[in-house]
Amino acid sequence: MSKYLIIAEKPEAARRISEALDSESKPRRIGRVVPSFLVRNGDSEILVTTALGHLYELTTRNRNRLTYPVFDYEWVPKHIVEKNKRLEKWLEEMGTMGNGVDYYVNACDYDIEGSLIGYNVLRFLYRVSGEENRVFRIKLSTLTKKEIQEAFRKMKPGLDMGLVKAGETRHIVDFLYGINLSRALTRSVKRFVRTPYVLSVGRVQTPTLNLLVEREIAIETFIPTPYWVLKAEIIINGKTYEATHEKDRVNSLAEARRILEHADSKQALVEKVEKKVEKVSVPEPFDLTTLQREAYSFFGFTPSRTLSIAETLYLNALISYPRTSSQKLPPDIGYREILEKLAENPAYSKTVEKILSRNVLTPKQGEKDDPAHPAIYPTGEQKTELSTDQLKILDLVTRRFLAAFDEEAEKAFCRVSLKLGSERFILRGSEIVKKGWLEVYSPYCTSEERIIPPLKEGEYLTVRKIISEERFTNPPHRYNPASLVREMERLGIGTKATRAEIVETLYKRGYITGRSIVVADLGFSLVSALNRFSPKILSVEMTREVEADMEKIEKGLIEEEKVISVAKAELAEILREVEANEEYIGKHLSSSIISILRGKNIIGKCPLCKEGELRMIVSKRTGKRFGICTNVFEKKCSLTIPLPQNPNRVYATGRSCKTCGWPVVRVVTQKRPWLLCVNPSCPSKKDRPRKTGADHGLKA
Repeated sequence: MSKYLIIAEKPEAARRISEALDSESKPRRIGRVVPSFLVRNGDSEILVTTALGHLYELTTRNRNRLTYPVFDYEWVPKHIVEKNKRLEKWLEEMGTMGNGVDYYVNACDYDIEGSLIGYNVLRFLYRVSGEENRVFRIKLSTLTKKEIQEAFRKMKPGLDMGLVKAGETRHIVDFLYGINLSRALTRSVKRFVRTPYVLSVGRVQTPTLNLLVEREIAIETFIPTPYWVLKAEIIINGKTYEATHEKDRVNSLAEARRILEHADSKQALVEKVEKKVEKVSVPEPFDLTTLQREAYSFFGFTPSRTLSIAETLYLNALISYPRTSSQKLPPDIGYREILEKLAENPAYSKTVEKILSRNVLTPKQGEKDDPAHPAIYPTGEQKTELSTDQLKILDLVTRRFLAAFDEEAEKAFCRVSLKLGSERFILRGSEIVKKGWLEVYSPYCTSEERIIPPLKEGEYLTVRKIISEERFTNPPHRYNPASLVREMERLGIGTKATRAEIVETLYKRGYITGRSIVVADLGFSLVSALNRFSPKILSVEMTREVEADMEKIEKGLIEEEKVISVAKAELAEILREVEANEEYIGKHLSSSIISILRGKNIIGKCPLCKEGELRMIVSKRTGKRFGICTNVFEKKCSLTIPLPQNPNRVYATGRSCKTCGWPVVRVVTQKRPWLLCVNPSCPSKKDRPRKTGADHGLKA
């Protein structure tokens, strides 16, 4: 009997794989920590276990966080870096499952990250190399029972080492850039900022921030230019319609006045009526970026939120693998079978019936391709108890898939030329004459119609009035999270899997704020300092070249050692520039950091004088933490209050006590976080037992 060990990337994937491969679809759950399964499949015994994403992480032996350059690196278990006992026990239990195994199978997500996750588990935990003939790779684009069984039968020996090497190289390069630049900038501000403050810089993160700063500068320096739009209100069958001058915009007030004077007429002559029908093309299937853009537009979901929901739907076998750049639907996904499953849902049955009535099923194919996975599509599987957000994304993916098989829509356009005095105005109309794919995709598309009555050349229409509107040119639009991800894709920086995460990181670091993205002072200061002293860090071109090298590694056109060597050389040059200007960079960044730290220490408005701010302060003499009103220093208030002492950590929450209205802080202890009203005399504390250092509040 052959014994296989299959490694999935996530617990839910492990469960689905085990159920699909077990002869009776009832695998036996084993393991206390790791949700692993024992499967009987013919003459084979299969153990299915799971990682939790990356179980190994890059680190350096140099632990001094202010020392750079650092060019040594090694893979170590993630629990060592994060000091995570759960991960340690997880890895220990996974290790015991390699006993007596004949064949190892990497069934992690079929992309760069999944390939590397499985490879690291194999080589570090089970001491198995990717070249051994007892190692296999499974490629899954959905987690349906049929595809899992088919993939297991067709799995090929060996691992996808191109993806593995590209993934490892990206991790190494990003690690070296991140740790060195972050240490360099953190050290630069240390002499100016007493409170420790870690600055985050990354190979992709910082050029992305620079894009936002450049857009912010373009907006702030934009000078509006006036122009005029001339309109005529026309009465047709008792209703008012709006025609615009044949010049869409007039650039001078004198010209606008001249047109008004020459168009001074109570009647408009219908000079010419032009009609045409145009096709409205079927949209291409979803790749990840397009899905993220549509979900942001219709639901307001950030790209990272959309990806998270899509991954959950994938793990529930409801859609295909979402981390794809493909806009193509190959025939081998089984068009008819998916459509027949979707027909069971009344919301889609009418559209499916129309599609299946045609003899040939030919979906719209987009230009972008991905050798690893097809475009995102629904599997047709059914599942209850989905959240509202999950149902939204599933419906969006399903309707986009159906639209790809549907007919083109048709829209009729009417252009009427009107003569008012010696000036010509245009009246435009439009109407959908064939719904086609718009019918099924209608919740997620808006096709504006403007129907005008039939008109004949030579007839006269009543002019109600002529209007001259002064307008001004607009500055460039701010990026939102979805449009920023799309711009990153256009520029070739980041990957389909990491772009959304990079945008989230910029928010978390306090470099940007708002859904319509505004760059914070610290983001401006960081880019300004780097642009002055080491502009190469901000280079989109350099980042794009590294991404291109990853593709070459994947295809075997270049060795990973060469890419890492070039990256080290470029990084060394950047670090020399930063070190030479360390004092200037630190001075440049310190004012923004100090402002942020002051903001973090503000607990809230002073409840006594109602004017000052209640701020956390640590005494230089005693090391004691307390709260004090800022008006105390001006002798306008007398409020000081005790706060929990070290090793407790105290954070402002922006919340007020429901009982007395005083500010509430969050206290983090070694056991659990809790909320504390800072009012020592709060009535809610009367019946609560006293605790060392401060009164306990609610659980945080």
